[in-house]
Amino acid sequence: MLDFIKDIRQRQIIKDLKNAPRDKKIENIEEIKTIGVICRLSDEANWNILHHFAKVMESQGKSVHIIAMQQKDQELNFVITHQSTYKCRVGSDFNFWGLPTNDSIEPFISRHYDLLIDTIGEQNFFSQYIALRTDASLKVVYATPSEDPTEVFDLIIRGDGQVELRGFFNNIIEYLSMIKK
Repeated sequence: MLDFIKDIRQRQIIKDLKNAPRDKKIENIEEIKTIGVICRLSDEANWNILHHFAKVMESQGKSVHIIAMQQKDQELNFVITHQSTYKCRVGSDFNFWGLPTNDSIEPFISRHYDLLIDTIGEQNFFSQYIALRTDASLKVVYATPSEDPTEVFDLIIRGDGQVELRGFFNNIIEYLSMIKK
């Protein structure tokens, strides 16, 4: 019963945030200066792909910030080495309604991003909430054909099953490279 009430409250929060006005803008990947990434800490292999993407983008003069959701009681057997990574731990950094506390997300959402990428790969309250609270010109997400994230995200890259990060990042770069300068 409690989960049902939380779900209703979370849907209301998302609905209210969707109504906020924002400026959408799509740019060529070369013109993008700031990138935000929403992710879930899962395993070292995915973290390494994400970290490699961040390092490649930073070597091109872009600023990359990552916000990661860590499951409650999840032990990490790898080191988070990216300096602009903010972790939100389920339980300690979330309130009763499942909202991340302002202290845990403020360093991430206080910035403007030319590009915001959601790598979680499924409809998720955390990623939708962060995406709607973040000032970003272009918001990109991976989704399966059964999901419809169009009210939150501007560019949807569709695929079957779990998101494969390397291919997802390559698709984003490829599509944004096609935009005329």
